[in-house]
Amino acid sequence: MAQSMVHPVAVAIGPVAKAVELACRAIAILGGALFIVEAVMSVASVLGRALFNLPVPGDYELVQMLSAMGIAMCLPYCQLKKGHVFVDFFTLWAPAAIKRFLDAVAALLLSGSAFFLAWRIWEGMLEMREYGETSMVIALPVWWGYIPVSPSFVLLGIAALQSFVHELAREEHQS
Repeated sequence: MAQSMVHPVAVAIGPVAKAVELACRAIAILGGALFIVEAVMSVASVLGRALFNLPVPGDYELVQMLSAMGIAMCLPYCQLKKGHVFVDFFTLWAPAAIKRFLDAVAALLLSGSAFFLAWRIWEGMLEMREYGETSMVIALPVWWGYIPVSPSFVLLGIAALQSFVHELAREEHQS
């Protein structure tokens, strides 16, 4: 998505937008905390393996699960702050109105995709729970890792809808 650097971040206006931003910020902080736990565990595993021949059991499984959860939890905040990578090579020539329109369409498509993924992740989590699938080394139920992912994608869809509305409002004010 291409955006003008004059308005790099959507400003939350109104109680609903502020609540969405607060929820996105809170879940991103929790996602960041998971990354810190993951880093400490990885250091402990490497040191344990090097010094005492005693790594953290299942460290690869835990890193995989914590990474997926942390990334998903940071996506909604990233969307609100326009932190996603975008390629503007094809729109450098375009007027600001066309760029705003494309940003709005991209936000709407992202919203639909996020809601679809939230639904499918939820369904997948329920199946894994039903079948009792566990990780190989520490027998951790795999479905536990999906618990924060589905709500994070719902929040991403809401954040993308908020971005869509913001882009349309910017278009109305600047046209």
